[in-house]
Amino acid sequence: MRHKGFLGLLLFATLYCAAQTQTLYDNFDHRFLNQSLWYSVCAGFSVNEECATAVQDEKLHLARGLTGNTDSNTDSNGGTATVFFLNPVPIRSITTDMVVRAVNAIPCAANPGLSWANVGITARFFNAGDGTEADDVGAGIILGRSPSTPKGQMYVLASYFHNGDYSHTVSLGNVTIGTPVTVSVTWDQANHRFLFSWTNKITKVTIPALLSYSFSDTTPAADPEKHLDVQLAPANCTATQTWVFADAVFDNVYVSQ
Repeated sequence: MRHKGFLGLLLFATLYCAAQTQTLYDNFDHRFLNQSLWYSVCAGFSVNEECATAVQDEKLHLARGLTGNTDSNTDSNGGTATVFFLNPVPIRSITTDMVVRAVNAIPCAANPGLSWANVGITARFFNAGDGTEADDVGAGIILGRSPSTPKGQMYVLASYFHNGDYSHTVSLGNVTIGTPVTVSVTWDQANHRFLFSWTNKITKVTIPALLSYSFSDTTPAADPEKHLDVQLAPANCTATQTWVFADAVFDNVYVSQ
């Protein structure tokens, strides 16, 4: 296990060499969220839900619960608990410690596969050339659950997205709910790729990944938003009231420009 962890760290160090040295952005050591660094949003309100975006015990606490709609067996409801970086444009890399303390997704038999909850980093870095928001290109790393995820586990996924296409995704394994981890996303513009990693802070094993792209990457993003968030999508269901919930804490956010 130690050998595997060392190889993972060595590989990621090689991948990461293009990124500049990261600096501490926030360690949440104030009573309230620092409004010179962040703004928070609970989006997608409906009748039955709960949402939290607050600093607790010197950590950022994001939590969200949401039910699916009961008028159909297609599509899903949706909501987020999000903190946005206040000045996102120059940021090229984001790293944060994170613990997903609880996560659950109740399915609908008539509408399978849609209920899920994700926690992690999402960032838009550049525009592919036409200057519209839809043409922005971004990347993210998430920990989450769907009804098919093994009990007590979360999947770890890294991806980049463009114009509604999220198919460029790589699986980085599973991790037990409640495990402290460090996750990272980097835009390596010089080599036209995104770099990802997550580290299990108990086993010290790091799992890195990269995804290359072929877009032009010299146009600034139309909407350069970057954020930490909880994202929920409970399936709509006429027979069963579906429910999705996630509770996570973040600490020690580092960025590079």
